[in-house]
Amino acid sequence: MIIYIMKKNGLTLLEILVAAMIMALVMAGIANIFVAAKKHIFHTRFRMTGSELGHWFLDPIAEDVRLDEWGSNCLSANAGCPGNQPVDSMTYRPTYTISEVGTLPNLELKKVKVDINWDESTL
Repeated sequence: MIIYIMKKNGLTLLEILVAAMIMALVMAGIANIFVAAKKHIFHTRFRMTGSELGHWFLDPIAEDVRLDEWGSNCLSANAGCPGNQPVDSMTYRPTYTISEVGTLPNLELKKVKVDINWDESTL
């Protein structure tokens, strides 16, 4: 009686397909990580730009606001304050809010707040 011993030197088609499927699932997961990281980086960049623009929007107002000229500055006259600002294909929109803080003798205190808005869904 002769017994043949076969050595397995290669892979079967089924083994190759299973390995390719596992590799595809792993690569899809890694690709999703990169996409999420890209969105996070862009969001952080937009927030940093919005913060810097907030300073830019408030600088002229800080120089122009005085109690004796309150009726003629850009906030009280509602004209001339910096408006929409496009930066790198994104438009940042400021919204100014004026509130009374309190009064001191012969002095009325006001607080100016600027909110910067932008729409990330356009990317």
